Amino acid sequence: MRSGRDGMPEGRSRERGAVLVEFGFIALLMYLLVAVTVDFGRLFFTAQTVQDAARSSARELSVIPLPPAITFAQAMADADVRARVFQPEHLVIDLDAIPGGLTLDDFFATLPVLNQMLRSLMIFEEFGGRRLLRYPGALISAGTGTGLSVAIPFVESRDGNGIETIRWVDVIEEITHPLFGGVFSLNSPSPQRGLVAIRINYPYQASMMSAYLPTGQPIGTPNLSNRVQADDGSVVQLNVPPGTPVGASGPGVYTGPYGLGQFFVAGEAVRPFRRLISAQMIFRREVFE
Repeated sequence: MRSGRDGMPEGRSRERGAVLVEFGFIALLMYLLVAVTVDFGRLFFTAQTVQDAARSSARELSVIPLPPAITFAQAMADADVRARVFQPEHLVIDLDAIPGGLTLDDFFATLPVLNQMLRSLMIFEEFGGRRLLRYPGALISAGTGTGLSVAIPFVESRDGNGIETIRWVDVIEEITHPLFGGVFSLNSPSPQRGLVAIRINYPYQASMMSAYLPTGQPIGTPNLSNRVQADDGSVVQLNVPPGTPVGASGPGVYTGPYGLGQFFVAGEAVRPFRRLISAQMIFRREVFE
């Protein structure tokens, strides 16, 4: 029996080589299955959590005694609403400087309902030498709390070259009537008025899947050459964010000044797969001041 270069019988050496090739194909398939399972599992969990947060926040806001003519924007600045529904300055928490010297659990127990419900969706990030627990999106400067907050980029479109056009949206915003605007105030010209109509936004970005430009071809057509390039310098903004973007560039799911993330695939800086998850809820205002 002839021997191969490694001293093993030639037939056995070929068999070992075939096993390695087969393992390469199987390992790639297993990685894809794990990536899909993890990322889509997180997607479904996130969607359910955001829906629950919208329901609880709208219900709580509907029973807070507020003046009948107050607008949604005015309501969100009201002291009772801030105490019971949402405090935007706590979208970013410095883990080494938790207010009051409390534990993280005890601190969250002091926060309003929406902040508490968004906790399970927050991510850990080291920034400027600080350990942060923050809501996903773009890090921006803020005048309160940690000096940082979060704004959410909604990708309105990508052109044929992958250049992104974004519009900044808030974590919580009012659903407005297409003709009459806000519906929170009883003085609204809308026929649907006196409503708590809110939307909670969450920028879901996958940790193991890249974004691709659509080709218009049938499903199953190879599309590996159409990955969306991560080019923060070409992003077009349709409106001004509520603070200066300060996020650092580099690899990560939510990195960069626009929080759009960056992966390296085959030597290219590309975007992660992303979708803006929005949950809506409407309640009739039940209590008035």
